[in-house]
Amino acid sequence: MKQRTITAFFMIITLLPLAVIDHPIAEWGFFAVAIAFSIIGTYELINMMYQKSSSMKTFRYFVPLFSGVITALACLATKESGEIRFFNEYFIYHLYVLIAFLTFSAITLGLLIFKPHTTTKEVFGCLASLVYAGLIFGYAMSIRYLKPINLNQTLVELNGVKSFIYVYSIVVATDLFAYFIGIKFGKHKLCPEISPKKSIEGSIAGSIAGVVVGTTTAFLMKIVNPEANEIFLTVLVVLGLSAFLSITVQIGDLIASKIKRGYQIKDFSNLFPGHGGILDRFDSLLYAGIWFYLIVQITELLLMGA
Repeated sequence: MKQRTITAFFMIITLLPLAVIDHPIAEWGFFAVAIAFSIIGTYELINMMYQKSSSMKTFRYFVPLFSGVITALACLATKESGEIRFFNEYFIYHLYVLIAFLTFSAITLGLLIFKPHTTTKEVFGCLASLVYAGLIFGYAMSIRYLKPINLNQTLVELNGVKSFIYVYSIVVATDLFAYFIGIKFGKHKLCPEISPKKSIEGSIAGSIAGVVVGTTTAFLMKIVNPEANEIFLTVLVVLGLSAFLSITVQIGDLIASKIKRGYQIKDFSNLFPGHGGILDRFDSLLYAGIWFYLIVQITELLLMGA
């Protein structure tokens, strides 16, 4: 527990400022860290498969680089497309991400087909790694680069920093309360075949905490305007969004647990002593983050078309 606490402390003081400080240096620092984490996360997945199949040996080194490029393009696409207010120009930058993803997927597939002793499991495993630790990771981290959006004077300055703090607060609150309440009061298993220690009681507590903390953060960060004309409707929307994201936090955790159980490992790596690897730390944020990103982008597209 001591090692876990020390590691968590250093992670917070080194990584969190890059995510929450609204300054170009912090912005580009976060960009570099996102790329590095995407590369390492993909390596963790491919290396996990390598433990079961030696044919994955060389793929551990170049597939992660593909993910890093995809993550970089996703962040840049979000940053640049945020300046565009015309519907027909909006998809140009995101098209580059799609082209890169399809190109790297085609290269990976071609190399895998001609690799001796490669099974279908490894083929789809490599593609899943590009999707999970490249595409999803990249767009989840891109929350940091969302541009301000104003929805009828109700949502104010939903920019990257505020968005990241909002989503991350829900992730932390959900994870902490689900864990501690589950340990103390958990009696009914949530998904025993995937994660035996998770309980229904912990899940409910985590969801409630996520809603309360998320809604509170939305008001404290002035994402929600307390003087809006339709404040009751606004509160309902924020409560609903926070509840939805809290559920996705737990689903993201279960997805990672399912992957690890399939390969009979406890952690993806030991990069962070006491905490596991990149994907162990960011599994919940990835799934909640990608859903938040999609909701915001769809909302903005609807506003453009209106």
